[in-house]
Amino acid sequence: DTAQTMSSPVVAWHERFLLWTFLCIVARGLVLASEESERHAAVVRPTFLGANWKCNLDTIGQVDDHVDALNAMWCSLDPSEAGAVELCVHPPFVFLDRVRERLHKDIGVGSQNALDARGPDRSNTGATTMKMIREVGCEWVLLGHSDRRNNLGESNKLIASKVQAALEAGLGVCLTIGEKRSQRNWGLALATLRKQLAAAARVIPRDAWKNVVCAYEPVWAVGEGATPCSPEEAQRVNAALRGWIRENVGDDAADACRLTYTGSVNEENAADYAALPDVDGFVVGRAGLDTTKLRSIIHTLTSSSTGHSCPTQ
Repeated sequence: DTAQTMSSPVVAWHERFLLWTFLCIVARGLVLASEESERHAAVVRPTFLGANWKCNLDTIGQVDDHVDALNAMWCSLDPSEAGAVELCVHPPFVFLDRVRERLHKDIGVGSQNALDARGPDRSNTGATTMKMIREVGCEWVLLGHSDRRNNLGESNKLIASKVQAALEAGLGVCLTIGEKRSQRNWGLALATLRKQLAAAARVIPRDAWKNVVCAYEPVWAVGEGATPCSPEEAQRVNAALRGWIRENVGDDAADACRLTYTGSVNEENAADYAALPDVDGFVVGRAGLDTTKLRSIIHTLTSSSTGHSCPTQ
């Protein structure tokens, strides 16, 4: 009886200690969750819409007509729409200067590719350098497109070197990554994407991710007649990519980098992707050559979301 009487206060103290510890853990979790919520609500990632013309417009007349149509479309937008999306067009090299001079100043212009001739090869015949692209007024460069990777054999290492050169020159980078159907069928989709992203991530300064758009382009979902990637899968992939950046680079980079989807996006299916939390816009192909369709996509993007949360820098 004496031993039992002596042990009762000890047991009661132990129970109180466990309860106190549990309550502290819960309280700390609530504080962290509140801080995270406030951090993510502070600023938004601007919605990005890129339009890759490829080689579909190959005469001065076609280019001028399309620029005129783009200007009219942009001026017809409500100011709240124009201010909520960053639109950038990517004409062929030879038309960059002409497009930049004639296009509305609030629409960005970017190159479809670049080959920066630095070091011992700086006088390479046919090279188009980042400095040249900047000199004609471009703000962006598109790198890593599947046409360059799969048709022309550009490696992850080469593309990473271009990413580094572009950022050093003050250009924004729209980095395209994507898996082929065979890679997806073998269960290698995310591994392929992480490898492509990792090569570029190694050369991106930690404070430069706000100048990077990473466009997920499932190669098997691109082209006329192709079946687009489902919205659920696009979200799963982009969330995994943001998670990889968060784990391997840092929170600031993961929250600043805009992740877009590109894969047979059009005015009819844009709404299915626009509101996804990890889809910060699109890079379109054929739809970018029709200003009526482009305006519809802009309206969808701006009405679905005013941007996605990221922390203050």
